[in-house]
Amino acid sequence: MQIRIRHQTDYHYSEPFINGIQYVRLNPRSGPSQSVESWTVRAPGTLTQWTDHFGNICHTMAFLKPEEEVSIVVSGAVETFDTKGVLPINPVGLPAEAYLNPTSYTHDDPPLRGFARHFRREIAKDRLDGLHSLMLAVPDSVEYREGETHVHTTAAEAMKDGFGVCQDHAHIFIAVCKALGVPARYISGYLWTGQGSEAHSASHAWAEALVPDLGWVSFDPANGVSATDHYVRIAVGFDYAGAGPVRGVRRGGGLESMAVAIELQGQQ
Repeated sequence: MQIRIRHQTDYHYSEPFINGIQYVRLNPRSGPSQSVESWTVRAPGTLTQWTDHFGNICHTMAFLKPEEEVSIVVSGAVETFDTKGVLPINPVGLPAEAYLNPTSYTHDDPPLRGFARHFRREIAKDRLDGLHSLMLAVPDSVEYREGETHVHTTAAEAMKDGFGVCQDHAHIFIAVCKALGVPARYISGYLWTGQGSEAHSASHAWAEALVPDLGWVSFDPANGVSATDHYVRIAVGFDYAGAGPVRGVRRGGGLESMAVAIELQGQQ
């Protein structure tokens, strides 16, 4: 299907900042599950495109003069394909073993290790079936609840609190996979859930885990499914830190406020 996307992020500062740099990961790549038909990135400052070690298309924005408001707008059209949630292993890029390393978001603790033990035997017997069981169990243990966590919440914190959003579900899934020796990675993107050509807004996050003789298989614990042609992949990383849409530093600027507006429109 074709999914048209417009994603605008507006920053406002209580006073002009002196200078700053922002890293933007909001550019989809063509691959087995999607073909990018058109895409534009509009932002102030000096915009430089590069590719990171995950293969993500990134942009660096450098601000060399005072700014009080910054607006980043990406838009375009992506043709998506239903691969039954499976992507082949790409011989180029990081080796699968790299996705076993714990991160600040996906480190385990006693409660997470205890949760992981419930799936050790099943995953060892049949990795695909075991991972599907894990995917379905995550939201049963951690209720989907907006506004209770933030972008810095770790998998261990979300598990302890018992609630979170798609980002937290993905981090918990990845943390358990790593604890059980299964390479897993974080995916940021969009999920279209509208009907017909109805416009709908949703950014999203899910996970992919490596299944031998099959490839990278997607798991979306927040919705209990593998990715379909309603999903648009934007970036991949060990966790949110490597796949989040915008990260940066600035000097000055006082207090910062942010507003995000996303519109998706799908057509079969």
